[in-house]
Amino acid sequence: MKKLLAIILTLMLAVTMFAACADETSNEAEDTTLAIACELTSEEYGIGFRKGSDLTKVVNGYIDELKADGTLPALAEKYELTLADSEPAEEEEEILKDLEYVKANGKLVIGITDYEPMNYKDADDQWTGFDTEFALAVCEKLGVEAEFIEIEWDNKFFALESKTIDCIWNGMTISDEVLKNTSCSKAYVKNAQVIVMSESKIAQYKDVESMKSLAFAVESGSAGAAAAEESGLTNIFEAGTQTDAFLEVTSGSCDACIIDLTMANAMLKK
Repeated sequence: MKKLLAIILTLMLAVTMFAACADETSNEAEDTTLAIACELTSEEYGIGFRKGSDLTKVVNGYIDELKADGTLPALAEKYELTLADSEPAEEEEEILKDLEYVKANGKLVIGITDYEPMNYKDADDQWTGFDTEFALAVCEKLGVEAEFIEIEWDNKFFALESKTIDCIWNGMTISDEVLKNTSCSKAYVKNAQVIVMSESKIAQYKDVESMKSLAFAVESGSAGAAAAEESGLTNIFEAGTQTDAFLEVTSGSCDACIIDLTMANAMLKK
């Protein structure tokens, strides 16, 4: 009888321990679920060409045409983005014959990073995304091929000026720095910089001030990095891409990241 009671007690203890482990595992899984904590900035995307490039005006015209014929609205619906309002672009002096240069080469070399939903690889290892399809439509109008080249985002302006690429077309936020270093197109998509962190921790942090002790990941040279600085956040890790910044949070290396709303929405669906 004693032996039977001992077996029963052992089984009960094992079941209790298993349940406790299951609860702990469940809590850990909840802790790894990420969500958007808050929005820091509201902004828009533009395409960067070389200063004084005559391509800017040409592509601005194509943006209007692709909106009017339904191409851009269809892409926005496909990739769940919001198009920017069609504001007249600021005229710049055209001093570079880039249109002639690009047509002579037979291609437009486009600087990008792997950034879903703007430019990313599909199951066949081919570039796709809103900006990819948008660029292909513009290149068709230009009568040239589109060549996509991955660049270091922090060196994007140097790559443009050195003619390693002909434009920066990768969900680039229109900022004072962008306007200073490029001939930027009119805005075409709305965006924002958002803080992404563990869903279970969001209730603890009501505003940016309460987050200042946290470790943040940002893409080096990005609008997210600028937003972190403007918000007074100092514990910053600079990653190579926005995807890398996001992964720093999923791995637990950082408490939160600041990335584009467009990317956050795409990554959080996975």
